[in-house]
Order: sequence, then C-alpha cells, then structure tokens
Amino acid sequence: MFKTTCRHQESGSLCDRSNTRSLNSSRRVFLGVASLCLAALAHSSDVTGQLVDLGNKLEQSGQRGPGLNLWDLQPFQGKLYLGMGSTSHDAGPIPVWAYDHEQQRWDDAPETIVDQEAIELYRVLGNHLYIPAADPKGNVTDGSNDAIKFYRRGSNGSWVHYYSVRDLHTAHIRDLAEEDGLILGVGNSRRPHDLLNAKPGAVAISRSMLDTGRSQSDRLGLFRSAISLTPPGPSGGRVDADTSQRNRIGNWFFALFRLHDGLYASTRWLSWAPDSPDEEGFYRPRMDYPPQVPPFPTVLRWDRDLSQFAAPPPGTLDRLVPVSPDRDTQLTLRPFKPSLFGELWFAPFRTHALGESYRTQYNQSVDFVVKPANGPAIRLVLPDPNALGEAVLVQQDQLFVLANARRPDGTYRVRVYALDRGDAIERKLDPDTGLTVEAWQSVLHFDSSNLARSFARIDQTWYFGLGFAGLEAPGQAGSLLRLD
Repeated sequence: MFKTTCRHQESGSLCDRSNTRSLNSSRRVFLGVASLCLAALAHSSDVTGQLVDLGNKLEQSGQRGPGLNLWDLQPFQGKLYLGMGSTSHDAGPIPVWAYDHEQQRWDDAPETIVDQEAIELYRVLGNHLYIPAADPKGNVTDGSNDAIKFYRRGSNGSWVHYYSVRDLHTAHIRDLAEEDGLILGVGNSRRPHDLLNAKPGAVAISRSMLDTGRSQSDRLGLFRSAISLTPPGPSGGRVDADTSQRNRIGNWFFALFRLHDGLYASTRWLSWAPDSPDEEGFYRPRMDYPPQVPPFPTVLRWDRDLSQFAAPPPGTLDRLVPVSPDRDTQLTLRPFKPSLFGELWFAPFRTHALGESYRTQYNQSVDFVVKPANGPAIRLVLPDPNALGEAVLVQQDQLFVLANARRPDGTYRVRVYALDRGDAIERKLDPDTGLTVEAWQSVLHFDSSNLARSFARIDQTWYFGLGFAGLEAPGQAGSLLRLD
C-alpha cells in the first residue's frame, strides 16, 4: 500500500518539491527506515470520508491559475482567514474572507478588499492580525505603488490600510514581525539591484504609532529604513564598509523568522547553491555586483544595538538548506512561517524566481528541513518518504506538519504528523532523515485530487486549504475542507 521509493518527475512537478537525493542515497535511506515507516503509517487514521467541503471562496472571488492556491490559513479571534492570489499573474484586488468557526458559516461578505495582487500570508503580532502588502495592485488613492503598505485588523473588526510617503521607494512588503517595540517589514524597492542609489528593502515603524485610533486608510510619515546601506563617514552610515556592501547586495528580502539567537530576514540569495559558487554559473546573470564583497549574504540579522538589519560576518551562521547542486540553484528559497520548537528549527521552503521562470516557480513548495542551534540544516524525511512537508504549526507541546505525497495516478495522499516537544532535541537528529523517523506520529491522512497547501487547527477541528503544484490542473484548488 505504501511505496518506499521516490517517484522522480519532470521539473515543475512534485519531483522538484520532494526530498530527493541521488538514487543510491535514496535506496540506503529508504531501506533503512522502511520497516519504521510502515509501522508508523499503519496507525494513521484515514479521514477521507469525514471531510466537509466548505466551498471555494477563491474561485467565487474570480481567482484563476496560481491565485487559486489557498496559501495560508490563519486563525484569529474565532475566525479562519484565507490567503489567496498571485503576484506572478496580477491576480488582485483580493477579498479578505473569514470563516466563523463557532457559527460554522462564512461571513456574508468579505471583511475588506485589499488592493494587492496576493495575500501570501497573515501574521498575528500582539493582539492584531496583519497582511503584508506582497505586491500593490495598480494605482491606489495614495498615488504611488512606491509607498510602503500593510493592513491591520483591529479588535473591533475594522481593517486599517497603512502606507508611507513615497520617499523610501519600497514597493513590496512580503513579511512583518514585531521586535523592540517596532513593527518591521521586509521586501524590496523598485530597483533592488541598484547598488549606487540603493533604497531600503527593510523598514520599521514604532508600534505605538499604530495604536492611536486610525481611519480606514492612513498615511504615516514616520517609517524609517531598517537597514544601513552606506558606510561610515560624512554620510552617517552605521556599519563598516564591508557590511554596508553586503547589506546592499542582500537588500532584497522574502521572509522574517526567528532562529535560536534572534530575528533574521532571508534575502534573494538564499538557495541550494554552494557557499562560494562559481561566478560563471550562479552569479553570471547578475555580474553588476562589486567582486570585492563575497560571499553574498543569504540572511541578515536584526541588530538591537543598531536597531537595524545587518549582514552577519561570513561564516557565522550555518547553512539553512543543504547544498544541492542537482537542483535549480537560480531559485530563491523562502522559509514559509517556520517554527522554533524544542531545541530545533523546522522550516518548509517555497520558491521565488527571476525572469522567465517566475510564473511557473512562483511560491512552489520545494524543501523541508530541521536545524539545531549549532550546525547546518538537514533535509527531513518523513515516515512516508514520498511526502514533502508543506507547512508547520505548534499547539502546546506538539508540532504538527502538513505533508503531501503524490500518487502514481496524479492524486495525493495528504498527511498530518505530530512531534512531541520531548522529541524535538538535538540528540534525535539523524544525518540521513533529519530526525529519527520513529519520533513522528502519524495523526491522520486523506486522499485528495489536490495537494493541501495550508492547514489550521481550532479547538479539535482541523481545516485544510487545497492548491496545486507547478503545471498541474487546478482541479479543486481553493476549496476549504473541515474535519471535526
């Protein structure tokens, strides 16, 4: 019933997204854990017949193509909020739909409509729900797509659209975090590769500025750069010249996340490429960078003394993904809402791409890793070795993983695994499987025509948001499923 070999497929389908290795390595790993896998999966509960289809608000809202992926499900104040849209297909504006968990019904209308091409994720910061402005849609009332934008839902249920003056020229805000009394946003300017006249891709504003009772739309002038792009001297730069140059090269961000020693932002250069890739290969498309400042920073770290992001000195942080020259090293890898749990960091990765591959590689799930405080990340192999971890969530003393395994007929077996906090320790790490396979508990599984992009749990109820991978047919993508 359960296969113990990885099914290799063409680029753009699940093979790019699975935890593949070389054939010999795969055989060694899979044969070693096969009996453990079968034992673990035997106790999984098949809930296929118990799922309730709550409808497809994405399709009803006019989404098509990649915009039908239900990228994120975020519980907040008894409701479940849906992420949808596509920056690769200009899919906005986007309605903010919420499903009422207690009443078991949809709101009569969207809570608001955001003038964005996509809601790729939500963030809960303090007592508020936020939407980062991944990509503005057209011209809005503030007159410029160069303004910093995000949205916040207040405790009274009203949404406020915050935006900046144009001067910072920061076009996209892909993620938000709260640190040191500040709301931090990361993304990119309109010209992220302009090293001579760089504009910030990271911004900050005091949280207190947002707590003064605002209208539905409010322009704030007190945003500031959260990254130093100039060296010290008359210009007033706050970092040394080498760090300043690395900051400029890393000044294109995709995610905010916490590692064991602080808050980090991932850059355009986080990839499967080796630490010192050959210029003729990896860097050749972008040779307009000064050669004196390698390596290119894959992440920047929040510096409390500077109150800014700064590129860490080379060699101070272990890799977040394994070197994988057999994969497309031109893709940017984005940690998608990873979690620190126990002694370990668990991270699903999605992709972003430049150029022609942008449309086909937009927001595709491709990797799943575990990383200790000291040491590189290891690719995770789950009890079903065909399954790729799509998303994680933590509730009390358990980490849950949503995983998809594509079957020979093109359908999916969707699984949820659980990990106890007591098993999330460095002693349980395994060089071949990331974590010892027996540490995972198989909670449930169901068969689906589509992969599950997102999941959430409220009380004892599970929710699953469907999507599709690469060039697959959308099918039932966008549907929300409930399991009581």
